[in-house]
Amino acid sequence: MSARVRALWLALGLWLTPALASACAVCTGGENEDSAFAFILMTVFMSCLPLVLIGTIAWFLRRAFREREAKAQQRLAGLSPETGPTP
Repeated sequence: MSARVRALWLALGLWLTPALASACAVCTGGENEDSAFAFILMTVFMSCLPLVLIGTIAWFLRRAFREREAKAQQRLAGLSPETGPTP
């Protein structure tokens, strides 16, 4: 196949692709209530997901830091974290 024919097929494919993938909330979102609700719900979900992930990581790190601090305090006080006071 020549480069010209390949370029023609590529241009034709790119020209037809938007008609096949009409998933734009602005273009087709208002056609029926179910799809409009789905677009809004997914927008809210994708907006909240990074915040939840960052919050979860921060909570996990805070909890791990507090556990380490508690173990360090027990060691300083002469207590073993697993067994209690050492004789």
